[in-house]
Amino acid sequence: MRGRDTYGVARDFLETPHGELGCRYCHKGTNASDKEAAHEGLVKDPSEAGGGGVCAECHEEIAATFKDSMHYTLKGILDIVGTITRPHEMQETLLPAAWSLDCANCHASCGSCHVAWPKVSKGGLIDRHRFQRRPPMEKTCFGCHGSRFAGEYVGFLGTTADVHYEKGQMECDDCHRGSQLHHTRPGDAKRYYATETPRCEDCHPDARPGRSKVAMHNAHGENELACQVCHANRYFNCQDCHVSLDVKEEGKVEVIFPSEPLFTFKIGRNIDRSPANPYRYNLVRHTPMRKDSLASLRWFQATLTGKPGPEDLVANYDALPTWNSAAVHSIQRRTPQNRSCNACHGKRELFLTGDDLRPGDPAANRRIVVDPVPARIEGRR
Repeated sequence: MRGRDTYGVARDFLETPHGELGCRYCHKGTNASDKEAAHEGLVKDPSEAGGGGVCAECHEEIAATFKDSMHYTLKGILDIVGTITRPHEMQETLLPAAWSLDCANCHASCGSCHVAWPKVSKGGLIDRHRFQRRPPMEKTCFGCHGSRFAGEYVGFLGTTADVHYEKGQMECDDCHRGSQLHHTRPGDAKRYYATETPRCEDCHPDARPGRSKVAMHNAHGENELACQVCHANRYFNCQDCHVSLDVKEEGKVEVIFPSEPLFTFKIGRNIDRSPANPYRYNLVRHTPMRKDSLASLRWFQATLTGKPGPEDLVANYDALPTWNSAAVHSIQRRTPQNRSCNACHGKRELFLTGDDLRPGDPAANRRIVVDPVPARIEGRR
C-alpha cells in the first residue's frame, strides 16, 4: 500500500533501547548471509504469544494483566457469540474458523498498538519501527473502533465532532487510560459496559446530581440518566448484519450488503446496571445481528465436511437484545434535547419504543423499550 511503511527501519531506531537489542533478539531468524536462510524461523510479531511475548521480559507487570484483557482475548465478543449459539458448542461448527478469519482481526498484541498498525488495518509499521509509548489514535484505536466511535468523535460521519476532540484536543487514552487498555476489570466481565470504564463525573465532579449548579442535573437525581442522554448528539447506527453471504438454496450463495448507515438518537432502559453503569436510562445502539446472520456457515460446513452444522445455530437468539447500551462519542454542551425540559419530555421520537422494533428482533429487545415515554411537564417550555 503506497504511503504505508511495511518493513523499513529508521536509522535512529538502532540507537534506542529496543534497537540496541538487535533484530534477532525479538524476531529470531538466523545469522546466515543468504537472505532466505536468514529469515528462516522469522517471528513476524514477537509480542503475540501469551499476551506479551518477548515484551513480557521487560514489561512483566503490564504483560501479566494484558494477557487476560478484552483487547487480547476479545472475551466480550466471544461471550456474546457463545450465549446466542447455546446449546451448540462452537467446536461443533465452523464458527472457530469464521472467528479466525474475521472476528480475530481486532485482536490486539503489544506490537499492534506500539509498533505497527492493527491487523484489521492490514498491518505495516506506524513509524519505521520506532516504538510509540503513546500510540497515535488515528493509526491504532481507529483501526478497530473506527466504524462508529472514531467517526463520531472526530466528525468524519457528517456530524459535529465531539467537544472533547474539537475544543479539548483530547485523544482516546486521555479518558481510556493505561489500566483500561491493558487490564479488564472485573476479570469476569461479560461485556464492555460491565467493566471499569471512564465516567463523566471523574472530570466533572461538580456536575453530579444534588451538588450541581445546573438545575436540570439536580432535577433528575443520581443515576437516573447517563450524561450522554442529555449531552450527546445523534450518532451512527446500523440495522442489518455484517455477514455478506446468504444461502438461498442448496449450492447457491447470494451476496448481500449491510444496510446503509443510519443516524439516530434513542434513549432506552438500561438492563445492564452495574456500579460502572448504574443509570436507569441510557443511549442505545442497534447491533447488526439477525437470526439468520450465521446461516451461510451451515452450508459451508456441509460443503467442506459433508456434515451440515446445526440447523438453528443461533438457537438462543432471543436471550440477548440487539439494542444495547451505547458508548456514544458525540458529546456537546448544548444539544437539541437539553434546550428545555419539554425538548425531551413527551418527545416520543427520542425514545426507543415498540414502533422501533422490527419483526424478527429478539424478544430481549422488549426489555429496553421505554413505554410510556416521560410525559410533558405542564407549565414548562
